[in-house]
Amino acid sequence: MYPKNLITQILEAAFMLALAAFLIKTAVGWILEIWPVLLAIAIIVAIAIIGFRIWRHKHDKDLGEW
Repeated sequence: MYPKNLITQILEAAFMLALAAFLIKTAVGWILEIWPVLLAIAIIVAIAIIGFRIWRHKHDKDLGEW
């Protein structure tokens, strides 16, 4: 296999940079569309964890241990 010349390396790098920029832009757009759903899930999980910790603390015989 022969070594790549400078033009080929520059074109490959430019193509990879363009592809990476497109994928990042697509991912950011996708996350911006679903962030309310992710936030709602995070709030539900946080409430469930806090509620369980409070329930466990009230029903634990060794009070004071969180």
